[in-house]
Amino acid sequence: MALSSFGKILTVLDLFSVSRPIINVDLISEELALSKPTSYRYLKELVATELLQRLSGTSGDYTLGSKIAVLDYISRTTDPLVQISIPFMQQIVERTEFCCLLTHLNHDSCIDIHHEVFKDETLLSYGRGCPRPVFVGSSPKVILSHLPKAKILDYYQRFAHELAEVAFAENEAEFLLKMKHIKKQGYYFSNGELNPNIAGLSIPINFSSKEPPLALTLLASKNRFEFVNLQKLIEILQENAALIEKKFAELSQNDDSEM
Repeated sequence: MALSSFGKILTVLDLFSVSRPIINVDLISEELALSKPTSYRYLKELVATELLQRLSGTSGDYTLGSKIAVLDYISRTTDPLVQISIPFMQQIVERTEFCCLLTHLNHDSCIDIHHEVFKDETLLSYGRGCPRPVFVGSSPKVILSHLPKAKILDYYQRFAHELAEVAFAENEAEFLLKMKHIKKQGYYFSNGELNPNIAGLSIPINFSSKEPPLALTLLASKNRFEFVNLQKLIEILQENAALIEKKFAELSQNDDSEM
């Protein structure tokens, strides 16, 4: 589907990353195949909306603007799924003494939208908003397993090389079989996939028939998982996921009745 003019302007934001926090007109022109006048116009409009800001003292470097921080604050403090999930995640952390993550599947990455940690635990190497791979770890696999077959195949086709490299699936049939198994068992346990010293246990939160589930994940060191009852942890996650789903369904019904 062709992008609107506004959509094309927003593609400039995709050029930013942790490793590239600053862009300029030459970079935009080169990576987005735009003329310099068009690139300057995009920059001007993004600066006007405070999505970008020009770095003073430079010849034309730009970084993300203050509006990004405002939007992130609004998202963190008002997202109904996050707000509903927080008390349950806090209880999970108190009960298990593990870290707890709430994860969303993006087009080509996973993004944690909230986390609760036990005391001053420093296991999190990514954190809210930081993209991480979809081909390793428990969160992406449990989400992917609940997608329609066509979308599961799309992910396989885009990440077939990486999935083979991490010895998860050598071919399409094997990938589909593993996704089917994960969905049926209702959880996925990853042992050192994303970080060699960290393990994760994820289950889905099915909040919509039209959207992929979120992943509710317990995170701890591999050593810690060796001394716990995995089935009990699965039950704790599933109990809380069911409560989160119920709360969200009640909220949605109330919103519909007020319309």
